[in-house]
Amino acid sequence: MTTDKELELLRKKLRNSVRDATGDVAIAADSLRLVLDELGRLMQSNDRLRRQNRRVRLKLQRAGLPDDDAGSDE
Repeated sequence: MTTDKELELLRKKLRNSVRDATGDVAIAADSLRLVLDELGRLMQSNDRLRRQNRRVRLKLQRAGLPDDDAGSDE
């Protein structure tokens, strides 16, 4: 598994590669795999948090407690 430090270094490297690019940019297959894997993990985590927040909001509503709807994601 890739560490946060390694992902941050890869992110900086890729950002530098595309900073002044105007056309296609080549990315090593291993780097692309790492980025796509991390993107997938982040999307799953985001979906899990959305479901968890929805359950908490519904539980608050059923309990009759005020719901802070300022951060609603629906």
